Amino acid sequence: MSSSYRMELDKWLSQLDVKADRVLDIGGSQVSLKPRVRSWDVKELQIADLPEPHQDSPKPDIELDLNVGGCGLENDIDIVFCLEVFDYIYDPRTAFEEIARVLKPGGTAWVSFPSIYPLHQPVGDDALRYMPAGIVKLAESAGLSVEQMIKRRPETNLFESFFRAERMRAAKHEDHNFTGFICEFKK
Repeated sequence: MSSSYRMELDKWLSQLDVKADRVLDIGGSQVSLKPRVRSWDVKELQIADLPEPHQDSPKPDIELDLNVGGCGLENDIDIVFCLEVFDYIYDPRTAFEEIARVLKPGGTAWVSFPSIYPLHQPVGDDALRYMPAGIVKLAESAGLSVEQMIKRRPETNLFESFFRAERMRAAKHEDHNFTGFICEFKK
């Protein structure tokens, strides 16, 4: 059974209509994007991923490590998807710059970010978690504007109880019941 974290992403994807000439799916070797969305009208899809993304996953069309950038594509991509990747990014500024670089003017990027998630495989590559202000600052530094920031919700509301029990100082009058974000950026 999938985690509620994954089910939130799948629910969002199932309502998405994708229409574009060129789409780049960064990190998409393991799970194909096309059957997960409501409608798909795309002329060209390319998958960019690590050379050996996951055991038993097909090789990507383009080898790319977002921590280093340089996938070689020009800025003619209409839509970039980068889902469930940023927890493995240790250089988010370079990653944002690469996403912005490949997007054509007016292009859209859909990117997911974890805020709360346990250490997971591959442990040696699990790197960062993100909060809204950091996402906005990273996007702006790469010349992207934040169009939407959709909160991913847990199935329970136990976070606030945990924070209080641990005497953590959560910001007052803020919603802390989220596990991450799905964000839309424009170039």
